[in-house]
Amino acid sequence: MLAYLVMMDIRLLELHRVLKSTGSIYLHCDSTASHYLKLIMDSIFGIENFRNEIIWKRTSAHSGEGKITKYGRIHDSILFYTKSNDYTFNPQYSDYDKDYLDKFYKNKDPDGREWT
Repeated sequence: MLAYLVMMDIRLLELHRVLKSTGSIYLHCDSTASHYLKLIMDSIFGIENFRNEIIWKRTSAHSGEGKITKYGRIHDSILFYTKSNDYTFNPQYSDYDKDYLDKFYKNKDPDGREWT
């Protein structure tokens, strides 16, 4: 783990150096290293530039083979940092699926707009 963290520290320092002042970085990591990597990212990017921890839920749990001795690993973390307070954020949108719309948007006003 120590060798991995030293290697990541060097790379994250270089990424910080070349990142535009309006840039952001998303670091995908698992539960074995996320807490260590957050400390490194805090020291490089600054605690004030930590924006969020995004949880990436796996599609199935992995509890290992044989006798189950612990809870399964069901998510990874994505650490979201920016280089400064002046950053670009582009929200992502997607269409709702038809089942969701049919269930929650049952009414229409005279102009054809749907509402709950």
